[in-house]
Amino acid sequence: MIELAFFASVAAFVAWLMRRKQQQRSTALASGEAAGVPCMLKWSAQGSRWRPGRLVIGAGPLVWKPSLGRQEAVLPADLRQTGVRSPSLREAVALNPRSRIVQGESSDGTILIAVMPEELDHVVEALRSA
Repeated sequence: MIELAFFASVAAFVAWLMRRKQQQRSTALASGEAAGVPCMLKWSAQGSRWRPGRLVIGAGPLVWKPSLGRQEAVLPADLRQTGVRSPSLREAVALNPRSRIVQGESSDGTILIAVMPEELDHVVEALRSA
């Protein structure tokens, strides 16, 4: 019984931290500051796999900073949104099934950005204004 209470309190604390971080990102973007939105990117220039990282929005061009390994990449200036969809069953294995995939087209080809629904508006607005 004590373990259950402990794990419930840890889960509540983690949920509070995640909501707090999302609120900080929203506040920073609303005030015009740069903020990194957690996402997964699939871009033929970066390889054919989904890669975790952050999409830096707010300061100049859109920049994707990977979580591990590679250097950051500036997304093409002519990138435009072509759609938003839920992940397919096959994609849901690599992504969170709750996430939404923002599809974009540019001269470099198709770029897919997977974000959680809470961050979707930030990414769509950034693509619209880019």
